[in-house]
Amino acid sequence: MKAKRRTGQRARTSLILGTCILLVLCLAYVLSSGEGAESLSDRLDVVMMVIAVLALVSPFFILLRTAGATAAEDEADLARRLGQAVARAEPLTRSHMGGDRVPVRVSFTFRPSPHARSATRPLVPNGTLDGLVADYWAVRPRRLVITGQPGAGKSVLARAFVAEFNESRAEEEPVPVLLPLGDWGRQELFRDWVVRHLVRDYGCTRAHAAQLMDSGLVLPVLDGLDELDEPGVLLPESRAQQVLDALTGYQSGLEPAPVVLTCRTDLYDALEASGRPMLDAARVEIDPMEAQEAVRFLAMRQDAIRREGQWRPVLDELRAHPQGVLARSLSTPWRLVAMATAYEQVNDPGELLGARTEQDATDRVFARFIPASVRAVDEEPRYSPERVHAWLHQLALQLESRGGGANTLVLPELARSPGALRARVLYAVTVGFLALVTLRVFLPDASQGSLGWGSVLLVVGITVTALLLLRPGGIRLLPHAAMGLPPWRSPLWAVAAKAAVTAHSRRGVLMLSVLPTLVLWRALAPEWLGGISDWTMALAILPTLMLYAVLVAGQALDAAVMGPSGWLRGGALVALVLLCPAGVIVGLSLRAGLGLDTVLPPLVLLGLLYCALSGDTVMYLCWLLVHFRRVPFRLSRFLDWCHVAGLIRITGGVYQFRHREFQEWLARHPIPLTRPTAPARDPATARTP
Repeated sequence: MKAKRRTGQRARTSLILGTCILLVLCLAYVLSSGEGAESLSDRLDVVMMVIAVLALVSPFFILLRTAGATAAEDEADLARRLGQAVARAEPLTRSHMGGDRVPVRVSFTFRPSPHARSATRPLVPNGTLDGLVADYWAVRPRRLVITGQPGAGKSVLARAFVAEFNESRAEEEPVPVLLPLGDWGRQELFRDWVVRHLVRDYGCTRAHAAQLMDSGLVLPVLDGLDELDEPGVLLPESRAQQVLDALTGYQSGLEPAPVVLTCRTDLYDALEASGRPMLDAARVEIDPMEAQEAVRFLAMRQDAIRREGQWRPVLDELRAHPQGVLARSLSTPWRLVAMATAYEQVNDPGELLGARTEQDATDRVFARFIPASVRAVDEEPRYSPERVHAWLHQLALQLESRGGGANTLVLPELARSPGALRARVLYAVTVGFLALVTLRVFLPDASQGSLGWGSVLLVVGITVTALLLLRPGGIRLLPHAAMGLPPWRSPLWAVAAKAAVTAHSRRGVLMLSVLPTLVLWRALAPEWLGGISDWTMALAILPTLMLYAVLVAGQALDAAVMGPSGWLRGGALVALVLLCPAGVIVGLSLRAGLGLDTVLPPLVLLGLLYCALSGDTVMYLCWLLVHFRRVPFRLSRFLDWCHVAGLIRITGGVYQFRHREFQEWLARHPIPLTRPTAPARDPATARTP
């Protein structure tokens, strides 16, 4: 193993050195004193030459990054870094537990298994949220299924498990990772799916993620088995059954690999009755929340103490009728928390006493939930409740249009959703237009020699690479994990700068600094040392070098620290890195009195190269243009604000609505304060629960 690692390191070092030598030779040839870059047209050729070489070399770096040679790191160190990323990405905030000092009490009970292949259970289980990790350690093999009614707190229990397990994890123990099951495809292996999420959500390289999986250092905590299928799907043909079959065969050597799964009670009962549940697992059932717990939770909140007169009728109704309409509508932690938030400070909770059905009470709560959440963020909120409702309605429709219980909102994938054909067409038209303009410039030169044909082939290659991004599995010259950046004013930038010059990444930083150093040397050095002593040129390219340094520093951080919108900031920075030389070209051309025919070719080529380097960003912008006025143009900023307001939750690198029930309600109600309507799903016609 060590010999393979040394071989991989030598291969990586040789490729990096060869690339740098190639760049040095190219620059030495085109920038040599005498005939190299004395005229403006030659300087423009230099810029295009450097861009062309970088475009040719970039795929080799990407292939090298995903090769097995990069996996030659200590597994304990990889697990430690993944654990840090998970801890930052999955904090157990107050909003998950009720938004007040007094949380909702969640308890559970171990249920006996109807089949012989079940895990051993603890003799004296704790049965509480705080004791879940201790109960899990007593399970052999370590496979656990968490079941409960809709809104019972399965996701909260899973999130609490991840946070507490990760906090007490020893070096040799696996890292718990919360993964939403919504995007697991039927043809994708479970291992490959987990690896994809580790790369997308937590910034791991594909080789490192595969190494952690193969070493058994990842504990998948799978949330949302009940959200995979639409009602009416036969159980043997359902995606949920496929997941259970895959997990039954998920092994660590000869033993069942550890895994935690959440599912709705009625669906898992049906899967167990069908004879194909997940084997070698213990099952816990979240206890129903009784009316006295709802009374205790509501009575202890600050608003109930301050406005005792308005809350007393509600509490009296819950005490007097523990099985009434109001008690049944508040029978889950999620609904109870939503109700407490909706009637905080200003709204009168007594209006719920007039609800005749559970659906009526739920509609009244959700109608108040968004305005109350918006008001809780700021006294003068950035967005009005009406606009927030309308925008979230559009996003809910986007998820519902995908079918299959989609509940994850990944911004780079919006343009690839089934209803985003116009956005993809707009992107293809943009790339085609840039390619045609560029080819029209280079085709007349192709007949004069091989250099012209080489330029044409380069343009065609960049165009094909940009168009391949239309496919979900298209080749990316810059993966999302390599482009993610923290917020511009974040203190994480100091951490990134320090991490970029540590012993672990110092060699890579030095290698990446060769090209900027040579370009800056050429601009500042005297002529007898191969430079041109042009301080104007040096000042012009200095912003590009600074942005380049910021991009290198940002890659030293984990993607989970940057959040789901970190890739978008990285794409914006790549655009600035290419925009600065474009500005230099325009400035020099105007100063020299040259026309549009001289300025246009490098500008168009830069735009085409940006589509190849950051096509996901361009497609995302196309999607925003197509959905203009339906969603805010700064959508990531809006979703981050919704996360603070408690309307959206962040799981790894994706956004999710606070609850699936809330998502479905928004999809049915385009206008705030809409009167109750019929449910979207009719249980009488469903074959799967």
